[in-house]
Amino acid sequence: MKKYTVFVMTFLLTVGSFFSTASAKEGAVQNQTENMEISEALSQPAETQTLNVEENDYIPILMYHHFKTEDVPSGDGANMSIDEFEEHLKALQEAGYTTLFLSDLNHVLQNVQTEKQMGITDPGLHLDGKYIIITIDDGYRSNYELAYPLLQKYDMKASISVITSRIHHGYIHSSNEIEKMSWENLNEMQQSGLVEIFSHTYDHEPVGDRLFTDFRSSVLKGEEMLEKELEMRSPVKVLTYPNGNYTNQTQVLMRSMLGYDLQLTTNSGVVNRNTSILEIPRITVNSGWTGQQLLEKIEQTAKKTFES
Repeated sequence: MKKYTVFVMTFLLTVGSFFSTASAKEGAVQNQTENMEISEALSQPAETQTLNVEENDYIPILMYHHFKTEDVPSGDGANMSIDEFEEHLKALQEAGYTTLFLSDLNHVLQNVQTEKQMGITDPGLHLDGKYIIITIDDGYRSNYELAYPLLQKYDMKASISVITSRIHHGYIHSSNEIEKMSWENLNEMQQSGLVEIFSHTYDHEPVGDRLFTDFRSSVLKGEEMLEKELEMRSPVKVLTYPNGNYTNQTQVLMRSMLGYDLQLTTNSGVVNRNTSILEIPRITVNSGWTGQQLLEKIEQTAKKTFES
């Protein structure tokens, strides 16, 4: 499995300082110069620390998407029966897990970073129990109509990342795609204290071969819509990459230029003291898993994380 690295704060500040002084107009010559300096900065070896990680010192992050009232064939990572989702919530609760927000995770990882900067060679997450984070991507209406009532029933939290261009006002049904939520839905859920809302970009176009300026525009437009439409915002900025697609360049620049605290990927793993804030792993939950199978998958993923 891919190793996670922690970029030193001085490196991020250097990159951020460079871009903060750049002209708003991005001429061809200037872009070439910037790209050369970015490449040079990114080519520098990142600081790594090999630590003896205790296997119980971790936080799993689960990834869900769309929920249905009917059965879903096994192995689907994008759709799930709502009955299966409820079984998962019950299994997690009975296993002693408490749900956290991504903002809580950011606080935990900041403490780890502080300990490292203080010279503590064996920092930890310092967890006082079993914790888990539920994330739901895209912003489907089923999150509000089907999943939200279950979060209320079991008093469990979730962090939802939405494609902002597809969120609307009122009830709109499109035959072209699965309907997304309304801003009214999102605000209601946030007011409950059980849901936090984050960006999945404006257009959900993967980084791929896009120009960085194009991707940055999608990210900025996404944040502008969240700022305009949401009645409250999380104190933490989180970017969830479309299809989990990213590059080293986008990781560094999303942090240094746009100030994202956490960046969510689809890399498999659990969060531990070695996890980079630029590269948060998650566990893709597939349809067909029983509650017991979910718990076993969490343990298996943790074991692989620490063995890699």
